[in-house]
Amino acid sequence: MTGRYLEVLSVGPAASIQDRGRPGYQRYGVSTGGALDPIAVDEGAALLGQDVGLAVIELCMFGGSFKANGGPLRIALTGAPMTSVQITTSGERSPVTWCSSLSLAPGEILEIGAVKNGFAGYISIGGGIVTPPELGSRAAHLRAGLGGGALTAGAHLPVGDDAGDTTGMLLPVSDRFAKKEIRALWGSHAYLYPEAERERFAATDFKLSAKRDRMGTRLDFEGPPFQTEGALSGLSDAVSIGDVQLTGDGLPIALLADCQPTGGYPRIATVTTADLPALAQLSTGSGFRFIMVDEETAVEALRREMSTREAFRGAIRPLLRDPREITDLLSYNLIDGVVSGAEEPQ
Repeated sequence: MTGRYLEVLSVGPAASIQDRGRPGYQRYGVSTGGALDPIAVDEGAALLGQDVGLAVIELCMFGGSFKANGGPLRIALTGAPMTSVQITTSGERSPVTWCSSLSLAPGEILEIGAVKNGFAGYISIGGGIVTPPELGSRAAHLRAGLGGGALTAGAHLPVGDDAGDTTGMLLPVSDRFAKKEIRALWGSHAYLYPEAERERFAATDFKLSAKRDRMGTRLDFEGPPFQTEGALSGLSDAVSIGDVQLTGDGLPIALLADCQPTGGYPRIATVTTADLPALAQLSTGSGFRFIMVDEETAVEALRREMSTREAFRGAIRPLLRDPREITDLLSYNLIDGVVSGAEEPQ
């Protein structure tokens, strides 16, 4: 242990510690869990130059105030953009650029406001958060109580050894927070629905409901419920993150990271793994359509997404660039609006 820790002064509801989750435990009745947006976790790891498996803070819709203690902390802010301010020990306030890294000196405070666009923002820390692991993960499952549950004010989050020293780096903010098309495959029970109902499902404009959490989100839409004969007579079996269930009243629910291991509702579709972060990050009330694809297309989309994530470390740039390191300096408009000073005032 380094003796360094991040103190939670205040925090919004549903904030939690997350990592890659607990893959492989679903057979024992334990949800996989983990970050709603693993892309944001990878962005934070790239900005800090560390492993993608380290635990981070996930902030759902609301931020909080966090204080560095026991030594300096390197911080990266990724995921859904949120207003953020760094406050020095003397009280000076400086805005922080989102999707960038910074250093918090002991006693300094990071103040994060509500989300601007999207749903979940992330705080990565150099060395990662090293709360006690449970079943091989530090990820909090808010319903099951694993991983310590939701964060609350007064928590002291211990930080691991940090081998890096670089801050002031930047990544472009992704466009995944406002996608209008979410790719999906037909689910294991789509065959139960008549072709006309499947066509209507694929042509429907959905909106993310306010009835959402880490387990899943209702999908609002206009029109009659999706119905078919005998759809609710099946046996419960394993479900997957991204499955779109149709409840007994014919209303869809998209399952997210903390979804239950098994379920009995029919599953008409499954969101592609590549588009799951985009679905989870849509703002409440955001509209979208499902674009139905085949398995080959879904696999290729995931392959491209993983290649993009692997390239994050090569895409980071300094927030403030040294002119001596800008090879195309002469292509920039460095001077504009020059006058001689002899003109008559207008």
